[in-house]
Amino acid sequence: MTFDCSEKLALHGGPQAKRTPFSKRKRHGDLEKRYLAEVIDSDMLFFFSGTKVFEFQRRFAEMYDRKYCIACSSGTAAVHIALGALQLPPGSEVITSAITDMGSLTGLLYQGLVPVFADVDADTLNMDPAAVRSCLTKKTRAILVVHHSGLAAGMDSFLDIGREFNLPIVEDCAQAYGCKCKGQLAGTMGVISAFSLNHFKHITCGSGGMVLTNDERLRYLASLFLDKCYQREEKIRNPFFLAPNYQMTELQGAVALAQLERVVEIVESRNRLGRKLNQLLEQIPGVSPQIVPPDYQQSYFLYLFKLDLEKLHCAAREFAEALASEGVPNEAHQITGGRPTYLYDLFQKRSAFPGSNYPFGTRVYSRGDCPVAEAAFERWITMNFYEHYTDRDIEEIAFGIGKVAHHFAARSASKKPPSVERTM
Repeated sequence: MTFDCSEKLALHGGPQAKRTPFSKRKRHGDLEKRYLAEVIDSDMLFFFSGTKVFEFQRRFAEMYDRKYCIACSSGTAAVHIALGALQLPPGSEVITSAITDMGSLTGLLYQGLVPVFADVDADTLNMDPAAVRSCLTKKTRAILVVHHSGLAAGMDSFLDIGREFNLPIVEDCAQAYGCKCKGQLAGTMGVISAFSLNHFKHITCGSGGMVLTNDERLRYLASLFLDKCYQREEKIRNPFFLAPNYQMTELQGAVALAQLERVVEIVESRNRLGRKLNQLLEQIPGVSPQIVPPDYQQSYFLYLFKLDLEKLHCAAREFAEALASEGVPNEAHQITGGRPTYLYDLFQKRSAFPGSNYPFGTRVYSRGDCPVAEAAFERWITMNFYEHYTDRDIEEIAFGIGKVAHHFAARSASKKPPSVERTM
């Protein structure tokens, strides 16, 4: 398919690069309805007395070749449960990525743990192992690795650090269904891992999550932590530590169980489409897709690409606005949350709890702590990315990006865009 990159921008009255509308995405169907009807007919919505949540746990653990899966009410809850199961004392430091969602951090703070933010790799936006090493102190008790946007972090290095300093590695896989690091699935390398089933993830039951582990003790503590520390297996109600209520209902379990039928297909489709878009963008000067290292598999929760602002001579927001006018939805300065997490008011003001600096103690978070992460928000464009896209969609997205990049590159050179055709 041939596209003329010398076309006038849609922003300036030219035709849109996205010639055909995106098709509607249909996420739920007859299987979800059937399982939900079975739950309603059973008249039992409580997980411990039902069947759907237990079946979902069994099936998901089997998919990941893990011994145990503990389902819960959200991905945020899953991270909290994973950290709670470690039984770390308040004041302990946990190293995690400077670019992540608050869902990675909420439970950490509720446990009285102190987040320490490590910088990211400039080409992958995953946490940099060298930066993690520079964050280690005598108070470090765990490392929370976030697999960002569907790209697995370099687990070999983090596991080496864990072994060297006797630190548990927790994996946050909220955005990382089916992604792999050197053939190993994200979520199967740390001592415990957390997943999300919220509306925006690869698969969803509206809101939900799960924890995976091979460790029986962690499995037991996690099962208590999601359930007020009630020992239902032993039929004992005598809590011995503080725990929230993060139960998954049978209604959530029914939808989640049905969604498992599609997750492999969804990941494979996103991976194929993402690789195709990568190949097309590699031909466009001034634009670089997120680097996927050899022997890694991306599952493209989001699609990210980086702008060479020196070559394009435009701000990321200018590029994003022009691209949106071409019919390609995107965001500048976002990635996750619009800024490195430690620049949120919560961390700048140390205001997790009213009238208190708990659990931060004397730790202060400052602009400049993670310069690579801070610079990333000025250069990266993010796009939602879906398995139902067609090859035509991918070609037109690439054409839109190429058209906008050629416009800004030509404008910066103060000459008319060349009359060229690009085959994509």
